[in-house]
Amino acid sequence: MRWLSIPTVSALLVFGAPVAEASAGFEELPTLPDFPSTIVSAVNESGQAVGSAHSRYAHATSVRWDGAGTPPTPTGRAYPTGVNNRGDVLNSSTRKVGGMLLYSVKSWENGAEVERTPAHPTTFAHSSRDINDSGVVPVGYKHFADTGRGTTRAGVWRDGKFADLPLPQAIGVEHQVVNNRGTTAGSLTLLDGTADYAFRCSATRCTRLPGLASTGVHSALALNESDALAGTWRADHNSPTRALLWTGDRVTVLPGDDAGVADNPRAINESGDVVGWRVVDGVREAVLWRGGQAVDLGTSGAGEAVAVNDRGDVAGWHTVEGAPRVFLWRAGTLTDLRTPSDVAAKPVGLNNAGVVVGNNDQRLWPPPRAFRWTVRLP
Repeated sequence: MRWLSIPTVSALLVFGAPVAEASAGFEELPTLPDFPSTIVSAVNESGQAVGSAHSRYAHATSVRWDGAGTPPTPTGRAYPTGVNNRGDVLNSSTRKVGGMLLYSVKSWENGAEVERTPAHPTTFAHSSRDINDSGVVPVGYKHFADTGRGTTRAGVWRDGKFADLPLPQAIGVEHQVVNNRGTTAGSLTLLDGTADYAFRCSATRCTRLPGLASTGVHSALALNESDALAGTWRADHNSPTRALLWTGDRVTVLPGDDAGVADNPRAINESGDVVGWRVVDGVREAVLWRGGQAVDLGTSGAGEAVAVNDRGDVAGWHTVEGAPRVFLWRAGTLTDLRTPSDVAAKPVGLNNAGVVVGNNDQRLWPPPRAFRWTVRLP
């Protein structure tokens, strides 16, 4: 890892924080032999990052990067979506059998893959993203006996056993959020279409959460250890999005007539700060909501804040000279995190130690590249 002195850009905040320089370590995450490209997906508190290495023939292998400069460890032939603080990796797998695509969920624990598909691989994609430090995995899935379209049930893996949640018959079930208390959260539409809502569940009980309306489209996106849940709602797919925060059995609409919470487990921190985007004068900008108020991060152009840690640091991207650039906002100061030759990039994760991971903003060519920055704490 090499350390860089990165000039910062002052954010336009009432806090009046001075402009400073930040020392940031930068590393391009290495790939596997014969796999020319990499994509990083998440990072844990020790700085372990997970992602996928891709061959020239589009084959993907899940990998985990540990210390700086170390080669990646293969963790299954799949696409990773999450990593816990033990280093366990949650993978989503797709394989073609007899002309059909089969979907499954697996975790990589203690050097081996463990099945986390509710029943067996199915021909419909699952809803899964997070794995907590005890190995709890929430899943939304389509049960073979159900007639509803899309995912129809939600369940949880705890202590190696799977159990369905006590929810009504539904369609469009999303269930991918969990905290280290074992609380999970998701959203669903009742089978008869009369209601759509977010829910929060313990190991034995689920609670229907209030929304802005009985119908529409709700999404549960991030949950902190106090069970505060951040998510979104919109009346339909053509309507503006509203950013929501559920605390207990109350819902708060966060400022922004068209705004959304980032789809990231770090979109909310332990203080209840929430990050995402909001439209200002027709431009979709990065935003932090603190104490129920929107904070101006001082970004330029289009962007999004994707993660906030428990120190209140925010990682996101904004547009500089027509291209996306990664930033870290800390105590009122915005720092651009640069890449070699200023390659366009977007972040996907942030931890409490100031480690940021992200990817270059390329789709097909050049091959994707994965990066890790470490911004020294003050």
